[in-house]
Amino acid sequence: MKKIFFFSLFFILFFFFALASESIVSVKLQELRFGILRDQLMNYELSSQTLRERLKQMFLSKDDYMSEVKVNILESGIMNSETEGLDLKMSWKDRFGLYVINSVRFLNFKPALELEEQQKTIIRLQFAFYMERTRKYPIASKKYQELEESVTSSLSDEMAFTLLHHGYCLVMMGEREKAFLKLSKAIDLFPGTHYAENASLLVSFLEEGEKKKGDLKNKKKSPDELAYSLFQSGDYEETLKTLESLPVLTKDQSYIKARSMEELGKTSNAVKEYIQLVKQKENKEVAIRANRRLLLIGNFYQENKSLVAFSKEEATKLGDSKAAENIEVGKSLVLKPVIIEKVLKAETASNLSAEETKEINQIKEDIRVSLEDSKEETTKLAAVVSEEKIPLVPETGEIEVKTAELPQVTKKQTQQVPLKLKVKLRDGREVICEEVKIEGNLAILQLGTFGLNLPYDLVVSVQVSSDRGVVKIVTDSGTRAESPRWIQNTSGDWTSPKSTESPILRTEVKSFRL
Repeated sequence: MKKIFFFSLFFILFFFFALASESIVSVKLQELRFGILRDQLMNYELSSQTLRERLKQMFLSKDDYMSEVKVNILESGIMNSETEGLDLKMSWKDRFGLYVINSVRFLNFKPALELEEQQKTIIRLQFAFYMERTRKYPIASKKYQELEESVTSSLSDEMAFTLLHHGYCLVMMGEREKAFLKLSKAIDLFPGTHYAENASLLVSFLEEGEKKKGDLKNKKKSPDELAYSLFQSGDYEETLKTLESLPVLTKDQSYIKARSMEELGKTSNAVKEYIQLVKQKENKEVAIRANRRLLLIGNFYQENKSLVAFSKEEATKLGDSKAAENIEVGKSLVLKPVIIEKVLKAETASNLSAEETKEINQIKEDIRVSLEDSKEETTKLAAVVSEEKIPLVPETGEIEVKTAELPQVTKKQTQQVPLKLKVKLRDGREVICEEVKIEGNLAILQLGTFGLNLPYDLVVSVQVSSDRGVVKIVTDSGTRAESPRWIQNTSGDWTSPKSTESPILRTEVKSFRL
């Protein structure tokens, strides 16, 4: 009996350790795959780079429209790709392996491994960042606060990102004391990182602004000097209050007033001011700057075709048509948000817990509120456009033009249409550009002076935008091959649909050109 007992015990232990080993390996592979995909999606370092550029623009070069367009392009590619590859499907073996791993981590006083919780964190971060870059700061702040309370690892990238961007949102909301607390915490917890560097930069800008404001008040400077200083320091609420004390505003002061209203989300009021500044003839420089703001608002922040058409026409009159062209090109590179469509389409699955269901429903409600606010602001903007007697352009569909008014399009004219590259992404989106450069794990889609950075793995195919021309694959040794279309296979190498030659290795490719 003892032999049978020991034999059975040995067999059970052998089976347990074999199963545990297999399950642990499976979980570790899941963790590795999840980590790689997460880093590609989140692109934390690029997010810090764009925030740094936005801070410089906010405090140092407010009228650098090219920088603003570039930031909008870059931000549209951060946390904005399909997360299907991050959908964890944990089998009973995986859950067993996770239980074993967490038991060992518990005995070693280490925090538990929570892959499913990390997946939910990513969705929350995507949503919060989208709200931030669309200037819905109160909604973004609320979600960042929830993330700060729910992220289990206090030294993770997710926590660092949350603290830094929550601080930025609080600054834009005028809650500077709370912002200092978040930013100081980021500096203390993550010394020497790009998060701490950006938090320190924002804090230094705020401290310098407060010092200047204090000096001006102590010296009893005039309200116009104080208003300009407040504007430069990013204190838009105080800027408006100071300007209200002035009996008559100069054109420059009117522009500062409009910019302050725009930054505070009062877009329709700002647009009304900008239109008046564009129409005035006394100060051409202010008219150009105001018209560029209209172009940026109409293309990026509160899309309105009538406003864009008016601004393009005014840009031509003001001799600033190049700016209109650059902004339009930049707009074509901005990626549409995936997270909004993904969450709104998500059905409440029966296998979700009550807490998970509540989380999804809350995000849906926040999106609904945000869309309602946007719709209300769009209505106000349309009313302003109408009041200012700007010719209306249909917001859906193309501009209606009588066929008889269109010139005859000859074959020669058709041939003059420039060729572009059409890049198809893994989540179904397509981007038109002039060149695709490959740098490590990044694909940089170049169009004119602008570039859109995306994870290399997100690119499915590269082809010509029409039925003529070829795409050249360029390697270190020069042009390697030509084809109308190139497809990235499951191994990451590039093949041509009609070619019988072996694929071109992923690591050899440096760029795609026409």
